[in-house]
Amino acid sequence: MRAYSLCVLSAAFVCLWAAPALYDLLPATKLEKGGYGAIWNDCSNRSDPFKLIEVEIQPPQPKQGQNVTISAIFLLEEDITGGKIEFSMDYGRVPIFSKTVDLCAGMKLLNIGLTCPISAGAYQKSARIHIPFGLPEGYYTGRGKIIDQNSNELLCVGFDLRM
Repeated sequence: MRAYSLCVLSAAFVCLWAAPALYDLLPATKLEKGGYGAIWNDCSNRSDPFKLIEVEIQPPQPKQGQNVTISAIFLLEEDITGGKIEFSMDYGRVPIFSKTVDLCAGMKLLNIGLTCPISAGAYQKSARIHIPFGLPEGYYTGRGKIIDQNSNELLCVGFDLRM
């Protein structure tokens, strides 16, 4: 369950088009395009049709027991009718979690505020997650990808987080 909770953090990084944030947590870190910071990175190809414009993480260094809000401005250059979300996570160098879920079902399961189909366009959205207590201290890395209905990558996001 704990690995799944951290994977939800990865899902939030990947599915940045969530319902409006419920809380304003301070301080905030605003990360402009090209400077994504130490917690996460955009591993997408330049040709991917999902373009991150700006990302804000509150608080900037998440810790166990905290709520984390991830807000993003992004451009979706194609309509999405389906696809999949792929997650993987390692503790140190040991793989601890890997999962693939249907994109539309995953959005519904994660309650992120969008349903398929999703129209091309500009979006400003937020996701709020909780990092549970009881995770082993150490270094977590992960990767999340969104793949569209034509098996093309829309977005790739990696994360590096010390708990």
